[in-house]
Amino acid sequence: MVAVSVVIPLYNKEQYIERTIMSIISQTFQDFEIIIVDDGSTDGSVVKAETWIDNRITVLKMEHKGASAARNKGILAAKAELITFIDADDEWKPQFLEKIMDLKEKYPECGAFATSYEIRLPTQKKIIPSIYQTPEKWEGVFTNYVEKTLKDLPIISSAIAVRKQVFQEIGLFKEGEPLGEDQDMWLRIGMNYPIAYKNDSYAIYYRGLENSVCMDLTILNRYPIIYSLENLLRKEQMPYIDLYLSKLKLDYSKRLLEANKLDSAWEELHHTEAKVYKWEKAKLWLLYYWKRIINKYSFHTKNYKKECP
Repeated sequence: MVAVSVVIPLYNKEQYIERTIMSIISQTFQDFEIIIVDDGSTDGSVVKAETWIDNRITVLKMEHKGASAARNKGILAAKAELITFIDADDEWKPQFLEKIMDLKEKYPECGAFATSYEIRLPTQKKIIPSIYQTPEKWEGVFTNYVEKTLKDLPIISSAIAVRKQVFQEIGLFKEGEPLGEDQDMWLRIGMNYPIAYKNDSYAIYYRGLENSVCMDLTILNRYPIIYSLENLLRKEQMPYIDLYLSKLKLDYSKRLLEANKLDSAWEELHHTEAKVYKWEKAKLWLLYYWKRIINKYSFHTKNYKKECP
């Protein structure tokens, strides 16, 4: 049996999938299997994936149901007790799996193991996340995951490994949710298990790429994690839950404003308390009113042009 199962949800990433696979094949730790789950790609992604001659690679196919369904299919097919994920347009640095296995050995009581990551923009600019009250190079256990979300996200889906037993106990990824379903999973894990963490970047998250769900402003579903946090608050008052909820609702409001859904953005902002994020909320209100003015001006300009002889 292999030590680690690597699950890659694949949907129309023809340009990037080879880079992702190469970053796995190049790991210093080599005891793994790779499960690529094609989520109904319509480009040449599957052809690129199937060209690799390596008996550790399996390509599964399914009709298009989204990344959560693809990850779930991979989890169910995984042979290893430890399952890690990487998106088909991200990559790992060579020591990622080695560091994950080190964490697993040092902190056997944990349900998940993760490292920090590097954000790479289309301009090639690099950004290192700032994790709340966590020094650089720090290693240890998150006993309150929600507290660590108050700045940049500590965990992304391309830099975490989870014990298979955890999924058997808390369930799989929520399907049918195109955005925020991974954050909802990390919350569920963090509420039930300690998470071992190394605050040093061993994965590269490419933000703003073509075909990225995050860049598609036609997808405006309310993040499932917002509902999860609202339900938690109704049951009991827990430290930092309200702050994390405010942060996510403001992020969702920003997305609505970028998509010019002003009425929905107003409703979300109006019902968002922001004790810590007052300035962020104020900036979104300014953006809201600015867009109202621009839309009103554009409307009058169009009508004027129509009326002119």
